[in-house]
This record gives sequence, C-alpha cells and structure tokens, in this order.
Amino acid sequence: MLRVGILGCGNIAAKVADSLKRNKNVVIAGVASRERNKAKKFAAAHCPDAKVFTGYEKLAKSDEIDLIYIATPNTYHYEHAIMCIKEYKNILVEKPFAMSRAEADSIFFEAKNRGIFVAEAMWTSYLPLHKQVLEWISKGRIGAVKYVTANLGYDIASVPRLNSTVLGGGSYMDLGVYTTNFALSFMGDDIKVARVFARQFSSGIDRDTTYSMESEDGNILGNFYVTMCADTDRDGVIVGERGKIKLSNINNYRKVAIYAPNDTLLEEVEAEGDYDHGYVYEFESCAKAISSGLIQAPEMPWARTVRICQINDTIRSMM
Repeated sequence: MLRVGILGCGNIAAKVADSLKRNKNVVIAGVASRERNKAKKFAAAHCPDAKVFTGYEKLAKSDEIDLIYIATPNTYHYEHAIMCIKEYKNILVEKPFAMSRAEADSIFFEAKNRGIFVAEAMWTSYLPLHKQVLEWISKGRIGAVKYVTANLGYDIASVPRLNSTVLGGGSYMDLGVYTTNFALSFMGDDIKVARVFARQFSSGIDRDTTYSMESEDGNILGNFYVTMCADTDRDGVIVGERGKIKLSNINNYRKVAIYAPNDTLLEEVEAEGDYDHGYVYEFESCAKAISSGLIQAPEMPWARTVRICQINDTIRSMM
C-alpha cells in the first residue's frame, strides 16, 4: 500500500483525493496546508482518515508518508520539490512540473544524488488510451506520422491564479503543457518550435496561444492551440501516410479511433470509468515504480519532463 501525502489543498488535490477513495493500492495518509483549518476541512471532505499537518515541512518529515503529491501553485513547485527531496521523500509533482528547464534540472540533480523517485503528474501520459494510441503508431497502423494537431480550451479566465504572474498563470502554462506533451508523444522528441502567436492581457498573461512545431528533419508538422477564454472541442488528430487517429478530449481521453485513408472507421476504444478516474493511473504507476526500486516513472521519464520545460521556455520567450 502506497501512503500518499497531499501538499496543497486546492481544487486539483480534491479531485485526486476523491478519485483514490476506493483504490486498494494507494491511500491518502496525510494532507498539509499552511492553514490548519483549511487542511482539516479538506480532509473531512475528501479523505477523513488522513492525518492533518499544519505546514508543509511537517508532512515532508513524516515517517507515515511514502510519496508526496505536490499540488501547490505553479511557481512553488520547485521550492516544495526540493524541500521534500532533501527529506528523502518520493514526489509526484503536478504539471507544469517547474517554471523553467533550469528548475527541472536542479530537481532531478538533487533526486538522482539521493536516489529519490520523482515524476510529473502529466496524467494523460498514464492513461490506458494514451498507451493504446502509442501502440497503434508503433505497429504501423497509420504508417509514418506526418501531421499532428490538438486544441485545449476552457472558459476559465475568471480563475484568479490564471491571471497572476506571481503564480505562473496564463493559458499556455496551465493548458499548453498538455498539447506540448501530446506533440512529444506522437511527433517524437526530436522536434522544435517553429512559430508562436499569443494574445495577451495588459498584465502579460496569455489569454490564448497558437503555436506550430516541426520535426528536425521537416517530415512532421504540428499545430496546437490553447485558450482559457472559451470551451473548445479539445480534440486531437494524428495523420499518417496510411490513415489517421482521432482522440476525443486530449486532456482526459474519452475515446480514440483509427481510420483508413477513406475515413472508414477501423477500430474504436472508449475510456473506462468516470471522468476523474484517470487520476488513479498516475498514482498506481508511482506505486509500482517505487516498489520496484525505480526513481522514474516509465510513462513520464525525466527526459520527457525536461524536454517539456525546455519547450515551455522557448514558447514563452517567443510570445
């Protein structure tokens, strides 16, 4: 049984805690907030058997915790990750993993020196349907990939943290990391940013961002769009030489389907479980990896997270 401690009692942490309530391999053993009343209310609502910690440091020092899930605002991920690693605690860090490649490199350097497990909670990479699509591509079901596109948009501009430069807000850092992971997953790691267009508020926060990527050899083109000002269809398409794959909701795959060149449906697979069940897979992956003595999750190896952070740096510099 993997004993998880939740560091940060926000909305995403609540969804995660609820999704793990009936899991037999993972249990929420502790929750921490700088405000004791906030942590108590969180535990009462989502994990009543969890121990309440006042202050993140106490959670990091606890012998009753095997893995700490870091769910604080974006700009605090680095600070809290380093704190936990120095206490020899395994960590799962919510996306975006860090605010820069330099921060990511530093986290992994400290973890490697101590033999500590670290993974990014890019939950889509752990989903069974994500693995299904990778299998279709590896088996040549659509031939060589030529074109990839995806969009991700929600009408969430009123959320305070998304409008805060101090908390690392903006549509790209909140949503674009998903489309960039999508690009790396299905275009390969050897890709580069070709162009970026962002519409920004006066604060400099991007309300929406469109960007193009291409493989270094020029054989694969990708176009991506994210916004925090409108609900989009959130779908993705991977076009190959001999067919295409359509993905329904790239933020939490509901269905994936493979088509012949003439648009004949060849195979379709739907997601199992309710919408938030997807959070379970990343924690089960962590439990399996830690029990096997690994310090990386196979679904999100450190090299992938570093690559995402590197691309994030590039895209933000081009806005």
